[in-house]
Amino acid sequence: MRRLFDGRPNELRRPVDRTRRRWSVIVVLSFLIALLCGVVVTTAVWDSESRTARETARHRHRIEATTVGSAERAVSSRSSGNLRVVAPAVWEYPAAHQHSGTISVPLGTPAGRPVTIWVDDAGTEAQAPSSEAQRALTAAAAGAGAFGLLALASGAVIRLRLHLVETRSLAQWEHEWEAVEPRWSGRPRREQRPGDD
Repeated sequence: MRRLFDGRPNELRRPVDRTRRRWSVIVVLSFLIALLCGVVVTTAVWDSESRTARETARHRHRIEATTVGSAERAVSSRSSGNLRVVAPAVWEYPAAHQHSGTISVPLGTPAGRPVTIWVDDAGTEAQAPSSEAQRALTAAAAGAGAFGLLALASGAVIRLRLHLVETRSLAQWEHEWEAVEPRWSGRPRREQRPGDD
């Protein structure tokens, strides 16, 4: 870390080394920014889901329905595609308003058994308000997705930039080596003929 943030001049440090150091700092900063964005998205989704759940809960009511037939047949739910066990049932909501329909029940529920269901203000069977665990999972997934997307995008940009820096550095080394190598190795240069000094 000391070397990473050391800004003192160093004659052995080439411009490409300073560029690499700056991009190393950018890696750390981009990770922190992606993490911060993930936290912000998680918080925003949690707040939104909580408001929606509170609004939904105001119009959902938990009541007892009574099965009037046995739970024997399984049907496919259109929304999820999962199989569920249903039974015909009757219930009252609001008071003195009789409703009937098929409700989800545990396998083997006999006729005449009370089953807890959720209904809306009109008494029609409805989905329960989302639980705190469901909201937390949705918010965490959204935050993790935002963090992952930003981290991958910034990582790809940084990797591309460092690849260009490395390519430029190797080209510079090659150019410098071409100038130094003949004197260092004692071999004649391409344009030099034997006997030339």
